Amino acid sequence: MTTPTGDDRAHLDRLLDAMTAAGVDALLLGHEDGIRWVTGADRLRLTGTRPFAPACVVVRATRTAHLLATSDAGLPAFLDVDHVYGPSWDLVTLATRVAAVPGLARARTVGTDGTDPTVEDVLAAFLPVATFVDAGPLLRGVRRRTSPADRAGIAAAIGVAQRGLATVVGTVAPGVTERRLSGAFAGRIGRLGATMPAFATATCVAGTAPRSFPGERTLAAGDLVTLRGGVVLDGWLGLVARTRAVGGATAGQVSAAEAALETLRLVTTACRPGRPVGSLRARPDVRAVDGLGTDLAPIGADDPLAVDDVCWIEVAVDGVLLGDVVHVGTDATVPLTGVPYGLG
Repeated sequence: MTTPTGDDRAHLDRLLDAMTAAGVDALLLGHEDGIRWVTGADRLRLTGTRPFAPACVVVRATRTAHLLATSDAGLPAFLDVDHVYGPSWDLVTLATRVAAVPGLARARTVGTDGTDPTVEDVLAAFLPVATFVDAGPLLRGVRRRTSPADRAGIAAAIGVAQRGLATVVGTVAPGVTERRLSGAFAGRIGRLGATMPAFATATCVAGTAPRSFPGERTLAAGDLVTLRGGVVLDGWLGLVARTRAVGGATAGQVSAAEAALETLRLVTTACRPGRPVGSLRARPDVRAVDGLGTDLAPIGADDPLAVDDVCWIEVAVDGVLLGDVVHVGTDATVPLTGVPYGLG
């Protein structure tokens, strides 16, 4: 399976350079999307609420990473079995294994991407010289800049999402339930090799505001159906959002669609290097301007866009939802999605 970094270590080296600049000696990571970005490891992805556990350790002194895993299956070539430590339900046992990672015991500044007091207290007992800091800003900053290989992975995920959305559009008809549309999307992307729908997937009859959770509501002639399709493919997130009318669009719905498309195009054009993200979100009818890669990544309102940012833009006008992924280039901003915008 293709991974975000293949068998090279471009992302890990970029992160280590950023750690050097920030004076961070080590990182303890628990969020799977970040771990996938750093290592490219194809591991079983966990979902649901669970306590933070350090599932990846990055040490600046040794310039390497170590993963919590049961084997070296799915690991890139630069991470062999010597870079694996085993899981444990016992926190003290797990902390012992983490502390044994070469070079970690000497780390003075240790960043985490999320922890809780109990875990931090146990880790502190095994890493007595360490000061724990929030690594969120460091990780978000280093992950924002995409390479051509990164964008190829994102584009592949978008391609699957778009084909899944096309199947849903073909299913839209009076008498069909929202949940059946959702099932049609999941079935299609599964046949295309994406076994993990993104959390952002929605197939809902539009109301006064776009809804995100499909149910047993039945489509009727005259309804607008908001369709947001998202998949995770080889670690990369692909998203697209469109709206379709059931049984033909009214003049008012067409007008709303034209207004939504105008807003989307204005925001896309305005996504230029140096532009503060908050100024884009402040436009009427804009629901989201966020970073996109292995996951949706919020960008601070005061943060300026930069060359090679990839962003998710979503707008909504009177029940019409539109969303595109765009690449911020040096000379132009290029949409990475390519689905027709019309309601038909």
